Amino acid sequence: MSDTNTTNVTRETYNGLKNVQYAKLFPRFVSVIVDLAITAFVFFGFLLFTQNVICKNSVYVKNAEAEFYGYNVDSGLFEYKEDGVTLQEKTFDSYKGYEDLFYSYYTDYLVNECPEKYRVSYDGLDKYWFNVHVLGQPDARAQYSDLDKLDALVTTTGPALFTYRLDGENNPMYDEIALPKCLNNDPEAVISEGDNLTLTRYFYISDADNKDNQTHYYALAVQDLSSRKFVSNAYDTWYLHYYKLPIISCLVFSMLIFFFVIPMCFKNGETLGKLMFHLGLVNKLGYRYSRLQLIPRFFIMAIVVVVVYVLFGISLITGGILTFLALASYGLAIFTKDHKAIHDFIAGTVVIDKVHSEIFDNVNHEERVRQEIESVQPIRHDVEASKKDETVLYVNENFNKDKDNLNGDK
Repeated sequence: MSDTNTTNVTRETYNGLKNVQYAKLFPRFVSVIVDLAITAFVFFGFLLFTQNVICKNSVYVKNAEAEFYGYNVDSGLFEYKEDGVTLQEKTFDSYKGYEDLFYSYYTDYLVNECPEKYRVSYDGLDKYWFNVHVLGQPDARAQYSDLDKLDALVTTTGPALFTYRLDGENNPMYDEIALPKCLNNDPEAVISEGDNLTLTRYFYISDADNKDNQTHYYALAVQDLSSRKFVSNAYDTWYLHYYKLPIISCLVFSMLIFFFVIPMCFKNGETLGKLMFHLGLVNKLGYRYSRLQLIPRFFIMAIVVVVVYVLFGISLITGGILTFLALASYGLAIFTKDHKAIHDFIAGTVVIDKVHSEIFDNVNHEERVRQEIESVQPIRHDVEASKKDETVLYVNENFNKDKDNLNGDK
């Protein structure tokens, strides 16, 4: 018998030997859940250790973090909390504090203080630019072509709250900061508490008060800062070395241990979950699998997980894609005769119930075992032949005499 004569795992029962039996769906799925749960637990343990012990003490990570946090603080939009580590938003009691903050950010920090390569210029029209782009005033000089990109907060709410200051002849003063309409063109007028609250909410609404998720200019300014190339580069560098690389390395390492190294240590490719439910692997012909088959079986899973994470990061999209792929893979196992998932097709493996299976190394090993069984002569006890030959124990004259003697003694 050769391998070419055996086409599948449903070999004919011979001399009482059992065929391999496919793993039932329930224990197989539960074993997968067990493996994933253990892997996730170890992954988070590795990640916490890597980030808090290795990354936080890495000079490279410290420099990247300091650079990113430094840009946020230098912009004036953020400040350190009392712990000197965590950033927080700047807050003011009046609208004027926010107005000055944003004016300083756009016309001082971005013009004079940020990295020189990324500095901007308003060609001497810094106040006019601020009036148009922050306070929502009309571009009376027709200077800008980007007004269609302004947020609706600026184009609708801004004009309702602010207006150009007027000179003695009621001509707009484009090169002066626009005034709130409630001041009636009097910069020295006292603003009421209600008007101050309305103007302040244009610039800033705290998360606790922003129950309707309204847009405020502080969020737009932070978004602008984040979009600046020097800030996004610093953030990407810090995020790569503090989050992305540790997550990928810890994830691959955890999966490598439980889905590759541990199965390599057992002759039937068992993971911890499979050991609990007495499951194992065979090749597609039903014989002992080769450990080389674990390579495509494992790496196809690892590559998919890493690629999806690199593309989408930690997000609902990532979770949705991986969940869909897992359901598709194990859904395939439901509808295939031998309950193969996608990685089983790729690796050429079959998950079996070890308790109800006979696993041979190959077809020659199977044939040799069968021949050995055939060569064993069964033990027979022929009563009739024994009587004729008078060789059956205790059925003889001596036994009858002993029986009579026993009766006589009574």
